[in-house]
Amino acid sequence: MIPVLTYPLALAGLIVLPTLAAIYFLRHKHRRLPVSSLILWQQQLKSREGGVKLERPRLPWIFFLELLILALLVTAATGPRWQLPETTRPLIVILDDSASMLAGGEKDSARSRAEERLNSVLRERKFHSVRFLLAGDKPRIAGPAVTAPPEIQAQLTQWTCRAPAAALEASIAIATDLSHQQAEILILTDHAPPHDKFASGRIRWLAFGRTAPNFAFVNVSRIAHGDQDRCLLELANHSAVPHSARFTIRDSSNTLHTGTVSIPARARERVILNLPAGTPTIEASLADDALGADNRVSLSPPSRQRVRVDLAIDDESLRTLIDRTLDATGLRSKEKTDPELLLNTSTNTPAGASTWNLRIVNSTNSSAYTGPFVVDQAHPLTRGLALDGIIWSAVTLTNAPGYLPLISAGNVPLLATRTDSLGRQQLMLNLDLSASTLPSTPNWPVLIHNLLHWRLQELPGLHERNFRLGQNVTFRAESAPWRWQAPDGTAKDLSAAGGLIALELEKVGLHRIIGGSTTNEFAVNFLANDESDLASAKSGEWGDWNRPEETRREYASVIWVFLLLALAGMIGHLCSVARSKGTA
Repeated sequence: MIPVLTYPLALAGLIVLPTLAAIYFLRHKHRRLPVSSLILWQQQLKSREGGVKLERPRLPWIFFLELLILALLVTAATGPRWQLPETTRPLIVILDDSASMLAGGEKDSARSRAEERLNSVLRERKFHSVRFLLAGDKPRIAGPAVTAPPEIQAQLTQWTCRAPAAALEASIAIATDLSHQQAEILILTDHAPPHDKFASGRIRWLAFGRTAPNFAFVNVSRIAHGDQDRCLLELANHSAVPHSARFTIRDSSNTLHTGTVSIPARARERVILNLPAGTPTIEASLADDALGADNRVSLSPPSRQRVRVDLAIDDESLRTLIDRTLDATGLRSKEKTDPELLLNTSTNTPAGASTWNLRIVNSTNSSAYTGPFVVDQAHPLTRGLALDGIIWSAVTLTNAPGYLPLISAGNVPLLATRTDSLGRQQLMLNLDLSASTLPSTPNWPVLIHNLLHWRLQELPGLHERNFRLGQNVTFRAESAPWRWQAPDGTAKDLSAAGGLIALELEKVGLHRIIGGSTTNEFAVNFLANDESDLASAKSGEWGDWNRPEETRREYASVIWVFLLLALAGMIGHLCSVARSKGTA
């Protein structure tokens, strides 16, 4: 490492070096003159003095000694400092691992420019050790602290830039905790920091992004709709001018649809297509542009699993209302044998070993409640309910032992649930439909839909087939051994803890979960509007590691080294001159 120069202007003193050389290069020009005796030229071998005639150099070794002495004196005048070994700090490098770092192609991407700059920083500055943090949608430590270049390059292979977001602020917090305020922090990304001032003076932010127009898929879905699959494609134009985007939809072997959609500047457009049920996995693609990750999406066929529901309700009007609501949800199976959900008005209705039971207390001996209602908003049954302004008539009773109230009017439970010894849900709905306005509002179908959707999520199998990159995939698994297969062909055995399998996926494409003779195929797509928008990409540098107060503490002056060397050179020069005079 080059020593720090306290007074770099003193380098101007190097002008004396060519001056010394000029003295040795310039000589007197003498005429040849015959004489009768050399008695007057006893010292004819003495070195000639300087002159104005440029001759072929015949430089004595003392010239190089004088040159070295002058160079040492000038260097000492700059006040050189050398970093003390005990004050060498570790380096923590935060690598933006989001997909936008690959915009522009592999050879001209922000990642390639950032890696080149990182290698330059490591060559220029001495660090005790280097540690890498990968800032994807979740921060991740690449490995232990390393020092050797091969170890550094081995950890950089994990920098793949596939994540849908970059958690830089969380990564900075982790880096600060790891270093205890003692490490230098280097951030390599493609956009500017959120503010110019950093909490720590040891942070250096380097951005290598370039703005570019980009067109992307930002949202897709495929749902079952009767005997068809309804596909939604949402495209975004991340540029300052309107654009017509052409897209193509294919299955494994055929082109199913091609089309063009006009998108205004900085806007989005949706395309809705209907495909026959049973159509295999399809792929939609756009023409290649600045960022390739958001130009292709895959959509697997939706799950058509439904809940087998049975009714044990004597009241004909109530039965008709519930029947129509169940059909409207689209989640009710046509089969009724071995029901998975039973709705009844009796306390003694038998149920199967895996049947959930909803008992409706539909008594006319009720009181009307207008709120405010106490609602457990975190429960799956209450999502989307807006009970303000409704009349809910219910029997005045207290909560039964073991039941968890989900909706209450004061101390009166209106909707409650408990888990029995077999793991089944036993629910109680306290509702007098004849005196309530709940069935005439959207809250009623929402409540029934929530009930069927909750029961469906607890059934074995994979109920969703299309996911965003970074989204967790969970499903109920049976006892058979399971194996996960990635799009690139790699595979891994899975363990079902408590009958539940959870996957955190980092690759787009088609994944498979295989158990016995059952294969669950699902698609993972890159859908990240903020990453696809390259208009905010920036290049620049923020923060500085070189602070005068730190330099005084971490660097020691080495002027004495150069002065000692110069003094030794001058003593040698004097000895040489004295020896030559004695010889003469």
